[in-house]
Amino acid sequence: MKLKDEPAFINRNKDMSFLKEWISRRPGQILFLFGPKSSGKTTLLYRFFNNSIEMQHYEVKFINLRKILIANYKDFLRIFFGHDESKEKSDLKETKEYNLKIFKLKVEALKGLKQKKLDPFAIMEKELEKIVQKGRIPIIVVDELQALENIYMNGQKELLKELFNFFVSITKESHLAHVIISSSDGFFIERIYSDSRLSKTSQFREIDYLPKADIEYWLNNLKKESNLDLILTKEQIECIWNYFGGSVWEVRHFLTLLDIISENNHVKTQDIENEALKEIKAAKVRFTEYPSLYFHDDLFLIIEETLKSKDYIVLEDFTKKFDRKKVHEELGNLVSHNIFSYNPTTGEYKPQGHSMRLGLSWYCKDCV
Repeated sequence: MKLKDEPAFINRNKDMSFLKEWISRRPGQILFLFGPKSSGKTTLLYRFFNNSIEMQHYEVKFINLRKILIANYKDFLRIFFGHDESKEKSDLKETKEYNLKIFKLKVEALKGLKQKKLDPFAIMEKELEKIVQKGRIPIIVVDELQALENIYMNGQKELLKELFNFFVSITKESHLAHVIISSSDGFFIERIYSDSRLSKTSQFREIDYLPKADIEYWLNNLKKESNLDLILTKEQIECIWNYFGGSVWEVRHFLTLLDIISENNHVKTQDIENEALKEIKAAKVRFTEYPSLYFHDDLFLIIEETLKSKDYIVLEDFTKKFDRKKVHEELGNLVSHNIFSYNPTTGEYKPQGHSMRLGLSWYCKDCV
């Protein structure tokens, strides 16, 4: 059944072609997909792996870490091996196997992992080798990498280092499997990259917001792309772009609101303005309630002034006035709270979309 308000998938042909070309090669690098929140990274991955006819040659292990708390070794095993201790029974026969969401393991292997008598990465490698022996290429996809930050910040950096060293081993060294890592927190990606031996072992690709032309196409073809009967004028489309830019999730969310208040498939321009302003006020509140580490208003005022001349900021924009280390941590905090995005390949920070940029401006006006 085709539901009303279908999620649009607009003009990702270049990204789909890139992924197709990338998995067709011999495994040799870790692929990091990064980009601002709600830019469409997860949707891209699901579309690619569910729709590509070439996927019969591969076996995909898709690990979505969204809204999952991983704070220790026990949590790590539960997610990567699907180990559910609540179903364990002491009288299970040692030969019984668990059909897990990631790998199929025998009971003794699960017990050995739990007691730390066995190396989880050695077990993973053996399971991957079994897949290769069947004539298929394994692909490990880890979506929402930032969910592992609790391990990183909980004094268990070594576990993450081991995980990424393992990924290097099965890609660059043994060419056993492809590994794709996706995250909206480019700052965390950079920390992992710095802490692990990832130099010359990784490739980065940015999945950014949609450009204006794609948003205009989408909003002019809502019935075709989103199963919505809503009809928008050129002025209304421009208004939506000005407030929300190319953030697919924000635009889709806003279209849902407009569809509810529409009459005969049309909506008044003033109603669009009123609803959009509510969203910008909510973005402004994000800055009001932001849990600053070291700075607050002073930092935001400098950011606002800098963004008037360019659409990004870099660390050097603040080092004349503030301590470099503290600014670096503060900017990382803004990224982890999904207020700013960070590009680890250029060192550039940007507000998370047009709405957040406008929310910052509103907040700074009240500070002056």
